Amino acid sequence: MKHGDHLKNKMLFAFVCLVALAAPVRAQKAGNFGAGVVIGAPTGATGKLWINDTQALDMGLAWNSQLTVYGDYLWHGWNILPQPAKGKLPLYFGVGAQVRTFDDSEFSVRTVAGIAYWLPNNPVEIFAELVPLFHLTRHTGAGIDGSVGVRYYFH
Repeated sequence: MKHGDHLKNKMLFAFVCLVALAAPVRAQKAGNFGAGVVIGAPTGATGKLWINDTQALDMGLAWNSQLTVYGDYLWHGWNILPQPAKGKLPLYFGVGAQVRTFDDSEFSVRTVAGIAYWLPNNPVEIFAELVPLFHLTRHTGAGIDGSVGVRYYFH
């Protein structure tokens, strides 16, 4: 093999890898709904409704020492991590809002960064996320929540 051919093969391989990494995950279809549990801050019930192949609405009703209600708009499909032999492992990001009830209610803007694992041949998503919060009422300032969870998708 000539040196030029070897360089072309390396460039082709690099291009294919970049295209594969940039391709969105096609794990769900518009209209699919998943329900499950989330543990951490907050702990409770979660649901996700897919709008299209890469965007979804995430909502939750949770409780720790107070009731928390939240909703997020999520963008999925960043396959920048090495993918498992079976299933899918995308990153996702989003923005939303939440209300927590204390003696006074607290309203916060949520930003979401998460990772999901889609089980092969099963309608199950396992996820972990970090959620920076920007409190707009009660105690203004910032905080961070983190949780893990699982959802089952009904087709």
